[in-house]
Amino acid sequence: MPEMEDFFIQFEKEQWKSRLPPTEQQLRDLRLNGWKHGRGTESGPNFFEWFKRKCQKSASIHNVLCQMSYGFRTQVTSYGCYDINGYRFRSEKYEKGRPGLTTINTSVCVTSYDESDNDLEYYGVTEDIIKIKWEGSIKLELVLFYCRWFDPTPNGLRRTEDLGLVEIKHVARLKSFDPFMMVSQVTQVYYMSYPCKKKELLPWWVVYQVAPHGCVPRNTDNTEPMSSEETIHDVYQEEGLDGTFVIDLGDALDTIISLGSDEITDPKDLETNEKAAVQDEGYDEEEIEEEYESTEEEEELMDEEAEETYDPNDF
Repeated sequence: MPEMEDFFIQFEKEQWKSRLPPTEQQLRDLRLNGWKHGRGTESGPNFFEWFKRKCQKSASIHNVLCQMSYGFRTQVTSYGCYDINGYRFRSEKYEKGRPGLTTINTSVCVTSYDESDNDLEYYGVTEDIIKIKWEGSIKLELVLFYCRWFDPTPNGLRRTEDLGLVEIKHVARLKSFDPFMMVSQVTQVYYMSYPCKKKELLPWWVVYQVAPHGCVPRNTDNTEPMSSEETIHDVYQEEGLDGTFVIDLGDALDTIISLGSDEITDPKDLETNEKAAVQDEGYDEEEIEEEYESTEEEEELMDEEAEETYDPNDF
């Protein structure tokens, strides 16, 4: 928390009594338990007591920090499910009471960094999800995961970099007691056991990173960089034969001669065409009439033949 960093430094300068600089573990003990003599008797306040006194004396500290210095309520709210960062988390005790669930949403991962900026991943299981509230007029709330952490050292965590494989030893636990984690800092994972029953593989689980809802995992391989301008084709289509050819129309276009228009504009030619069209129409009408008359005559002859050949005695 950046707002508290200056107070941490001031507390350490005032309360650390040794001439030698403290280690990380000594600073942690100093903040939690205060300065102690060699015999183990406490002779100084821990950070929470020291900060509360400082807030009571100084009016320049922010109101939110002053309210936090009085501590939170002893009664907390417990949740079975919690949605954040594109994930749906569930507590272990919630899932144990509902055997019909089709997914396991209790596995979490959080990344921390040491002094050399090296990342260290912690893997665990969410036992409970709680929300704490601070006393005071300002509404201050914080949701925490109460987790059971596995050993993050090489004794409990191994990697196969060329395969991208991460395994955790589920029988190994984190030695220090540090169960709480802010929900905004965690990602979701899934643990898979080996199907084979080899003795050396039974204590190990394979870690699978779960993608947030609505997101596709990015390709971390540097040989195939992601590009936002890449075109995605839905259908694969063969492009045909290999090779190319060029058609050069430069010279051919120069040799094209305009043939002009076929429209008739001479009055004499127009008159001749009209007479020919009238004659063709007259010929067609005469031909149709003759054909109609011949058809009627043929029908009369057929009727006469039918009358002559009809004999009632035939029936």
